Amino acid sequence: MRMKDHEVRPAGLSPEINPPALGRLPKVDFQAAMRASAPSVASLVRLMFVTSRLNHGPGGLSPAEYFSHRLWDPLFGRGDLQRFVGLSGQGRFHAACCDIAWKGIADDKIVSTSLLAAAGVEALPQTLAVVHPHRELGGALTIRSFDDLVHRLRSPLFYPLVAKPVDGVFSVGVINAVSVDPATELIQSVTGSASPVAEVAERIMAHPGGYLIQRALQPPISIGSMSGARLCSVRVLVLLTRAGPVIHRAALKVPLSCNVADNYWRPGNRLGAIDLASGQVIRVVTGTAQDLRRDPVHPETGVPIEGMMIPEWSMIRDLVSTVAPLFPGIRTQSWDVALTDRGAVLLEINWGGDLHLHQFAHGEGILDPIFCDHLRECGYRGLLPARE
Repeated sequence: MRMKDHEVRPAGLSPEINPPALGRLPKVDFQAAMRASAPSVASLVRLMFVTSRLNHGPGGLSPAEYFSHRLWDPLFGRGDLQRFVGLSGQGRFHAACCDIAWKGIADDKIVSTSLLAAAGVEALPQTLAVVHPHRELGGALTIRSFDDLVHRLRSPLFYPLVAKPVDGVFSVGVINAVSVDPATELIQSVTGSASPVAEVAERIMAHPGGYLIQRALQPPISIGSMSGARLCSVRVLVLLTRAGPVIHRAALKVPLSCNVADNYWRPGNRLGAIDLASGQVIRVVTGTAQDLRRDPVHPETGVPIEGMMIPEWSMIRDLVSTVAPLFPGIRTQSWDVALTDRGAVLLEINWGGDLHLHQFAHGEGILDPIFCDHLRECGYRGLLPARE
């Protein structure tokens, strides 16, 4: 069955082929960025010198990434700009710190979830079903056929749910569904859109890597009142050192109601820098390049994000520090931890992870002395900023 032009596409399965985060340089309106950053000939010359120096520096920050982070503005480009990392530098750093063989373990949600469950970790989402020709996960339901999937998706008891590709990244292909209307067979998305059961099933079955269907998590009151009852998560950067796990940075990801997930590349979503000692959100941003701005208040609820305390922050720190050693081949780990009404829940581990997120959130480069020492301990021999 083909989708007609007037029909609503399945939530989270609409075309998202080229999100900016998928290992490519960000798209930047260079003309607009140049007007904002270099209004005079002298400033243009300085800009060309700075961007060339950063591009060839330790972090390999490209001109597009320089503009994306709004580094010409002292409100955003704080500290030594040589400490900002671009995709080319990130690739080198992750290669030094992470065994490529472990990337498949991290990226495969069935494998990584099985590993955590086998270690006795309970802070995991409830898996309702695995949609795959032959794979399984614990005691979860296995769905092998289109008809079986349609049958399950028609049941109101199956909701609310989140369905995600087993091998998916950056939330591409995620379905975040609230309910289904048995009379119309329309699935209601968390974004408010509706999609036919058969269309959603068709798209899920078409994905060769399979899907996990999990019970949707709900936010605690303190988060839900700020986010409009939307689930938020924390991205925690953990360095697995010889002395043990070190939590290096953390950021709160906040979705708008129009987005199926809280990833920062989705337009309008907010990103908050978290103070590691207290768990307080100390800085909130949205946008990129000339549109990057601080925005302390949620635009839909009017509730301040900046200044709020992350619930059970000490427990989140303990949780990620406990599970980090289970992935010894990934010495730079990025964990997504959901803030739920039943406490912190581990969503996934990322092999290395997107370092840009923390640079956007904190307005500072990742390559501080702690991260540089971590790279040296992992055997990295490339250029790094001088020790302070």
